[in-house]
Formats: sequence, C-alpha cells, structure tokens
Amino acid sequence: MRALTVVPGVADSARVEDVPDPPASDGAVLVRTLALGVCGTDRDIVSGHYGWAPPGAQRLVLGHESLGKVEKAPAGCGVKAGDIVVGIVRRPDPVPCGACAVGEWDMCRNGRYTERGIKERNGFGSEFFRIEPNFLIKVDPELGSAGVLLEPMSVVAKAWDHTERIGHRSRSWQPKTLLVTGAVQWAFSPR
Repeated sequence: MRALTVVPGVADSARVEDVPDPPASDGAVLVRTLALGVCGTDRDIVSGHYGWAPPGAQRLVLGHESLGKVEKAPAGCGVKAGDIVVGIVRRPDPVPCGACAVGEWDMCRNGRYTERGIKERNGFGSEFFRIEPNFLIKVDPELGSAGVLLEPMSVVAKAWDHTERIGHRSRSWQPKTLLVTGAVQWAFSPR
C-alpha cells in the first residue's frame, strides 16, 4: 500500500513509499482514503520543525485532514461499508487530564495526547487506514471532496465556541466585527 511519509525532524524527507497494510490495532473500521487536506501543520512537519513518529518507528505517515469511504466495518458500530467519513485526529491521554476526562481532548493540559499524522500515530495519508468507530464522523456524500474540510472547520467552530463563552462572561460584550486570518487549504487525492 502506498503512503505519504516523512522522517519527523528531517527537512524535505517526505516521500511516497510502500508501507504495510494498516494494523488491526489501529481500529476495526477499514477506510479507503479519497482525499487528504494539506495545511500549515503538514508544511511544518515536512520542513522538519514539528512531528513525532509512532513509538519504535522512524517514519510518520502524514495526513490529519481526511476524507474516506468505509470498506469494512463491524455490524452495529455506527458506520457501514460505503459510508463517507472523516477521521478524528486527536486521541486523549490514556491517563486522562481534566480536559481529556470530559471529552475535550483538544484542550489536553498535560500534552500526553496523540494525533493521527502529527504526534506518535500514523495519519490518514495512505491508500487505506484503520480507525476506531468512535473516532469517525459520517459525512453527507453530497459534500463531495469538500468533506475533507471538516477537520479544519472543526477548529474554527471550536474557536468560535470559546470566543462566545469568554465573551458572554461580560454583560457588555456585543461584538460587531470579525477578523479571520490564515486558513489556506489544499487537497489532493492519493491516486
């Protein structure tokens, strides 16, 4: 199976290479990758500034912004063959901090989380990936390849939620202007 890999910490080490099929230990659901988003995090990893390979491995399979089609799934797991899905990137600390314990893994306070395609877990940048059913989001097939934007949009939604929570602490908070910066997005198909 082909995958987009990198040696974290080594600039310009990205390449497409043959890798073993995803291990069953990655999850019971087998997904065929349809598209992969590439963002600034990936650029930093490819530049050697960021990223960690899985324990015992030298290379990291890139890709944390995914779009895929379920090939095989256990009965009753919430997804079935043919479903279009996006994988959740972050996994909570196995000994949860306060944030991880209440399902807010993106706010982990001790840094012992892992992330697909970024930190200590292979990403979705391969022809197939395996994943746990509870770390999948079903996507409306009518979205087409734009479904790959679900992960970056979840970051925007979380930021907006936090902005409102903080703002509502003040009775006088009444925003009238919004400034959006950054957010350049590319996508490619692994075929």
